[in-house]
Amino acid sequence: MSKRPFSPKSRAHGRPPVKRCPSGGEIIAAAIKAANNDNLPPELCDDSLLHVLSYADTSSLVHFTRGTNNAIRGTTLDGKIWKDAFDNHHLAPLDVESNSNPPDYYNALRRRLTLFSNLSGKTMRRNKQLKHSYNLPSRFFHFVPILPNHLMHYPPAGAENNSDNDISFHLVDSHHHDGDDSDLEDDDFNDVNNDLDQSMYSSNFDPPPVEFSSYSLTSAGTGSELVFLNPFSGTVEVRNVLDNAVGDDEAILEQAMMQASQSILNQRQQHDSSSLHHHDDENSEIIAGEAFHRSSMYDTPPKQVLYSVDDYFDLDLNEYFGEHTPFQNRRSSGNVTSDWVGVDSHSALSDSNSLTGTLIGAARILTVEPEQRGEEEIACTEVFAWSNFDHKTGEVVVGGNASSPYCFKHVVKVAGSFYFLDVCANKHKVFAAFQVGSCPFEVVTPDDVEARRRARGNRVLAEINDDDSVVNEDGEPIRMSRTIFCLPLIKCDDSQPSTPESIRSTFPTPDSSIKAQYPVSSFSIDPTGNNLVVGTVNGTVEIWDTSRSTNPRRTQLLSVRQSFLKRHRAMTLDERNTSKPVEMNESIDKPSDNELEDATTIRESSIQDDIALLAIGGEEIPHKHPTSKISQIYLPRHLTAQKCGFVTKQRNPDYGTTLLLWQTPSMFLEEAARSSGDRFKITAMINVPLSAQCHPEVHYDGRRLLVFGKDHIGLIILVYHVLGTRFDQDEFNDYKKTKLNAKGEESGGVINLEEECRVKFVNRIRHAGLDGLAYFDSMLMTANERYVVINTKAGHLIGCDGRNACEGLFIIDLEDSRNCEAET
Repeated sequence: MSKRPFSPKSRAHGRPPVKRCPSGGEIIAAAIKAANNDNLPPELCDDSLLHVLSYADTSSLVHFTRGTNNAIRGTTLDGKIWKDAFDNHHLAPLDVESNSNPPDYYNALRRRLTLFSNLSGKTMRRNKQLKHSYNLPSRFFHFVPILPNHLMHYPPAGAENNSDNDISFHLVDSHHHDGDDSDLEDDDFNDVNNDLDQSMYSSNFDPPPVEFSSYSLTSAGTGSELVFLNPFSGTVEVRNVLDNAVGDDEAILEQAMMQASQSILNQRQQHDSSSLHHHDDENSEIIAGEAFHRSSMYDTPPKQVLYSVDDYFDLDLNEYFGEHTPFQNRRSSGNVTSDWVGVDSHSALSDSNSLTGTLIGAARILTVEPEQRGEEEIACTEVFAWSNFDHKTGEVVVGGNASSPYCFKHVVKVAGSFYFLDVCANKHKVFAAFQVGSCPFEVVTPDDVEARRRARGNRVLAEINDDDSVVNEDGEPIRMSRTIFCLPLIKCDDSQPSTPESIRSTFPTPDSSIKAQYPVSSFSIDPTGNNLVVGTVNGTVEIWDTSRSTNPRRTQLLSVRQSFLKRHRAMTLDERNTSKPVEMNESIDKPSDNELEDATTIRESSIQDDIALLAIGGEEIPHKHPTSKISQIYLPRHLTAQKCGFVTKQRNPDYGTTLLLWQTPSMFLEEAARSSGDRFKITAMINVPLSAQCHPEVHYDGRRLLVFGKDHIGLIILVYHVLGTRFDQDEFNDYKKTKLNAKGEESGGVINLEEECRVKFVNRIRHAGLDGLAYFDSMLMTANERYVVINTKAGHLIGCDGRNACEGLFIIDLEDSRNCEAET
């Protein structure tokens, strides 16, 4: 049974004509009838009511809540109604620290929908009666300068527990209070101000340039926690995303006046004399001025440092290249280089799809330079994992505002260098693909040689000069392999001294390995750890069942090129001959219409369709480079692939970037009616309207698709809405397709391949602060349902704190400060 919500304005869509779809009013009437049925047991009545309301959309649920009293619904039933509605919208689970007993899913749902409305500009366009894209208000934009530690001004040890507001207003109050009442002496006040002037506001030089590596928001919902790899100190830090942020003048002025007004009211409550009231009014401008500069009084230090500078000095190379490691026979005394690859965060979901906790991963490669020319470098990969939950007991540690609870540390080391890696937080596993000849677990077989020969014949590796994504930072080609290894994370205790046994344990053997049909270019594990999506250099996708980590099995083999060819053939035959649908073979072992053909057929057809301009019936395939490698796979951090699908990215130096949305036919059915073996197919594609030179960043959470790149004007963020749940069906029913261009694309480069619209372009975001990045610079982006964080070199166009900083983080906060609602 298809589970689709209906509102009063909904029409029957996709249903047999003999069965009329109920309206929202009929659903509410049936729900109230079920609630008032005295002949049913109470538990059966509640179940019937919940089942009926599962077909209602959000507005109908609001009408039901307002049209019934608490006696009918009850506290427990009311919570279940809104929890089901929250989950059915495929929103990220509530953060662990924000959970209450019981959680307020009604207000949480309202808040999340408002955040999405702010991002898409839906509400603003409706209020202003506009049809085009609407840029966000200036108060949504913030800039966090990234500076070396010697330019940061942290509060003294005695003031660490005080907030910035308290420190600022203590300085203000010292002008109005007598000596006995002031919190700071005049000398101390002058010393602080002189220190601030000398260290912050008298800088006549520009801060050094920032070489961004990586950063990631730890929450998929609305959390503000950010893990950051400091480019100056090399430390791994956890901080609040808006700490040390500078807003535009409008936002700062609003905040300053609010704080000044509050300070005046507080002082008036402390003094009863009318003369003091008049004195306060006269000095209100001084108070407002102090509040205006409050953000520049002190910088906020990180909440937690996971890897500090001291850890570099405590590094023992014997634990990496000593006699108790796999390098015991290859030890060298050359210089050692430690290169961080990046940091990332992952959510762990239980079987009931509730949030278990968060894991922060960081990877680096230690390389021993050869002493003599001609010798090979020795490389060791190390992966760190810090989590706020115990993997064995399920214990969750919740930190306060001043601390972060990542107190469980795991590590894994491998004698070799990887080129792609992903971490499963739920099962504490690391999936890694190593370069050919740089992995101790793999032996090169004739099949591997043949696979690489076929890849060269497909001109994937011949385009190294045109596509720098298949070369390393030294310009050397990445020797991609067909194997992905699953390695366990080993719990470690830094307080205990290392022993030969503990050193050996950090170099574990793989639990299992996965052998793809072609060299692996990318992969992604879902938050449950039960499904691994693999992309190859030939433009193919493989779905693996990893629920049993020791025995993974491949369930699907999908080819982008074959998907378009089969679809085009089916459409041509259907138009010319008959309306009979093409039969699909659902067997796993035999190739179906979406599966790969045998190796001989692939070799023959790839010669004819290497550039993918094959025409059938006088029409061209919409995808111009389907055999390009799958450079990235995007899975939501809180949903499985079967619930919302996934997005693949392919890039060609001539045609640019193409995104493909893969979904299953049963994703809109009830949970019990879904099949784990249901096949994925391409439902929509996006020829991203950006420069072919840049490598755009993409974020997908099952509902929102964000693309950050550069077009002919400048840097831009494109916003797309993906139909991942039937609760969004009304918005897509009311959506009027834009005029197609000469390429058959809708606005934003969207091409819907199904009769039903699955993707629509909703907004574009430009700002002067999005500037300074060239096509060869790293474009990074991380996002959740509230924040969008990217790197910029023009942050001074948003705001400046007096230190001439222009490079840092460009932050979009979708929470409107004028109408802020806390999620409980």
